[in-house]
Amino acid sequence: MRPSLPHLVAPLAPRGLFSREELAAVRAYFEGRPDLPPTPLRDAPALGAALGLGGLWLKDETARFGLPAFKGLGAPFALAALARAGRLQAGTTIVCASEGNHGRAVARAAREAGLAARVYVGARVAQARADAIAGEGATIVRINGSYDDAVRVAAEEAARHGWLVVSDTGWAGYDEIPRLIMQGYTRMMDECASAWGEAPPDLVVVQGGVGGLAGAVASWWALRQDLPRPRLVCVEPLDAACLQQSVRHGRPVAIAGPLDTIMGGLRCGEVSTTAFPVVASSFDAYLAIDDGWACEAMRRLARPPGADPTIEAGPSGAAGVGALLALGEDAALAGVRAALAISPATRALAIISEGVTEPALFREVVGPRA
Repeated sequence: MRPSLPHLVAPLAPRGLFSREELAAVRAYFEGRPDLPPTPLRDAPALGAALGLGGLWLKDETARFGLPAFKGLGAPFALAALARAGRLQAGTTIVCASEGNHGRAVARAAREAGLAARVYVGARVAQARADAIAGEGATIVRINGSYDDAVRVAAEEAARHGWLVVSDTGWAGYDEIPRLIMQGYTRMMDECASAWGEAPPDLVVVQGGVGGLAGAVASWWALRQDLPRPRLVCVEPLDAACLQQSVRHGRPVAIAGPLDTIMGGLRCGEVSTTAFPVVASSFDAYLAIDDGWACEAMRRLARPPGADPTIEAGPSGAAGVGALLALGEDAALAGVRAALAISPATRALAIISEGVTEPALFREVVGPRA
């Protein structure tokens, strides 16, 4: 495997993106939707011990509301907020770009609201992912370019036709809806806090991508002065580490292609300007890993040691565990491990952010599904 690329920082004192009232609004929304129940926080003590940890929790997002990823949290919350504000009328067409999971979540939320959806996907999006989005009733528009290109094309066509963009990444002049989507993501941490009992984690690993999930997690912790602050680690693919590179430069920077990674949900070359300020000020480390670590994490989750739970995850979903594998097993990262104070007493939390969205890839990496 290629060497991991770490970047350690001394985080500032982030205020987060949201107020207590905004997080309370998220809780009220989901508590009022018994059809949208929590996902499990699974204990994986054997894998944790193998990694030299005192404990390991896995937030299992592989079946969130009947969808295979955490993205189902953001889209319905955002559309509900827009509807309350009078922004959705009959005949509105919802538009977004996606590598798969956000587009499927938007398509379902639009269908349930009685609205049309168009989802723009890049050339490398697996057909299985595109078919799943289409299965929710959306029109698929495949472009000859990357995810970042799809974001631009979707915004341009929406402006031309008067459609509404519901994107999970923000850019100059477009901030409100990505912020609503991130607000919805904070529900995940409320669920974790309800499940971890008296001993919260002291190390949390979060997938990077454009920064939406990472920003939501950091914003949630910024409001929890009643809890000890954990060390926060942001994980990205080596060839798509746009958050790490932006933090290194002190401003959002774009990574040129080809963004060669199987971690499709993290195959992003440009950060969300909505998320970047909180992500840049909140994390203790940014770790870019080779695809091999994500593949090994997929295998260990699907064929777990001891009595640990079996979890079938895609490469992006397994990336957090891949980062813990790299930190625990790559001697070159010993200094990073020490800087993060990882020890046999450490309680870690990793988010399994997606399930099996590409069955053929899962079989290639892990073997036949159980």
